Amino acid sequence: MNKMLTDWVASMVNRLVESGVTDVVISPGSRSTPLAMAAYLHPQIRHHIIVDERSAAFYALGLTRSTDTIRPVALICTSGTAATNYYSAVTEAFISQLPLIVLTTDRPYELRNVGAPQAINQVRLYGEQVKMSLDLPVPEEATLSFMQQTVTRFTNLAMQAPIGPVHLNVPFREPLLPDLEQLKRLLKGEPTKPERQSIRPTSADRELFSERTNHKQLAFVVGPYTPVIWHDTIYEFAIERNIPIFADPLSGMRRFDGVLTNYDTWLASEYRTDWLPEVFIRFGAAPVSKRFNQWISTTEQLVIEEPGSYRDPSSRATICYGDALDFLPLIESINEPRYVERLRFFEDVAESAKPSLQGEAELTKRLLDTSIERLFVSNSMPIRDVDTSLSAGTAVQVLANRGANGIDGVLSSALGSCYDTSHAALLIGDLAFYHDSNALQLLKGHPGKFSVVISNNNGGGIFSFLPQASIDAQLFEDLFGTPLDLNIRGFAETYGLSYRLIERPDEIQKAIEDGIHLIEFPSNREQNVAIHREWTQSVCARLITENEA
Repeated sequence: MNKMLTDWVASMVNRLVESGVTDVVISPGSRSTPLAMAAYLHPQIRHHIIVDERSAAFYALGLTRSTDTIRPVALICTSGTAATNYYSAVTEAFISQLPLIVLTTDRPYELRNVGAPQAINQVRLYGEQVKMSLDLPVPEEATLSFMQQTVTRFTNLAMQAPIGPVHLNVPFREPLLPDLEQLKRLLKGEPTKPERQSIRPTSADRELFSERTNHKQLAFVVGPYTPVIWHDTIYEFAIERNIPIFADPLSGMRRFDGVLTNYDTWLASEYRTDWLPEVFIRFGAAPVSKRFNQWISTTEQLVIEEPGSYRDPSSRATICYGDALDFLPLIESINEPRYVERLRFFEDVAESAKPSLQGEAELTKRLLDTSIERLFVSNSMPIRDVDTSLSAGTAVQVLANRGANGIDGVLSSALGSCYDTSHAALLIGDLAFYHDSNALQLLKGHPGKFSVVISNNNGGGIFSFLPQASIDAQLFEDLFGTPLDLNIRGFAETYGLSYRLIERPDEIQKAIEDGIHLIEFPSNREQNVAIHREWTQSVCARLITENEA
């Protein structure tokens, strides 16, 4: 057996653990044998074996946030095209600022670019979608300490602001089998708890922030991925100063009473220009609502960011770098009560109309009212329905892949994100479900109670809301509607999962409580557009009537 190889992979995995890695997702293969074995056998690692590399990568992406604290998760795959299947998830991790440690194993130097099987160019494979990439040397005594320092450095780098994925390419020569008994003896060490880095703002940023906020009518915008450690302070400060909080559904702030959640609806009314704040202070990424983003772009914005991060789609905001908790004490302004009361009027009218929601929006509202602790939401229509339906004071934690906003890997991401949650669900459309149906293999072994709720409108429902819907009907269906005529029950039978068809939104609660794996709700794209638009128009009409009264 190869002693150097054994020492090398044991040391690599020990360093990962010592740097805070407790979960490793393994996509089995030959070239990754020594590293996969070390990760599998380490007593402090939870290993997850997922044969589909794309699913594995999105699952690992989900695991980085399966608890309230963002933490690094490692991925291991064999050489060749296996590594290319990680690309979509790596891209999402980079934009969403999630710490994936990508370990692609490879052929040694002498087998590259010579026609050897299963050998592609893996050096810097992920380009600018990772914070850093390095091609390690093959296991040798002379470079052991370099490898150890590199693994520690890269894992720490993944957790430094802005958080993000890193890539190590790890070449191995044959023979690939380590000494298992020696390997077991060498694997040891306790994991640390990596902390999010806190950066103090510069004096220049402090002065700029004070100048732009004082003696102004302010509003807070709490967007996706806002650090949980900021939540309580932001909320308490806003209450004290009469500062309204516009809370995105992915911010985690909608669990608080009194935050504004219905703005996407009432901004469709003629009152969208009324009571526009003089300055918006945004934490986290840009909100889900397109209507809201357009509204705030008409006035001044300050965005609190971590160094190295830039998330301003409008290209008009002033970026202030540092910890939000250092900026809040610099605010001296106190809004007039009538300002918040006016926004509350808009909010309450929209909230009172929610019992009249129908179709997919009603299904979403009822799902949010079940006993689930976490809801993962697919992109396109599901996240927009959650934005409409998720009210203030709702305890359910909502997660989604809103970095690249893709519909690939959604089921895998959801299962990873909810791995440490006892009762959770995924809300997904039929197209996104189809894209990641391989992940159904993982559903039976999920440690908690997990339901996949499929809103099946036989195609891409979001396009029916867009200008493309006005083109020739057949052209629209072929290019945008893309009906698949999926047999969801057939998927359940193939993977040995429980299935239930529900025809009314009020049937969702029992299906969730019964722990059904796949819950299908049939819908119609054209009817869904009409339902959404009629409901929004009815809210706007009520705003006018009640305002005049």
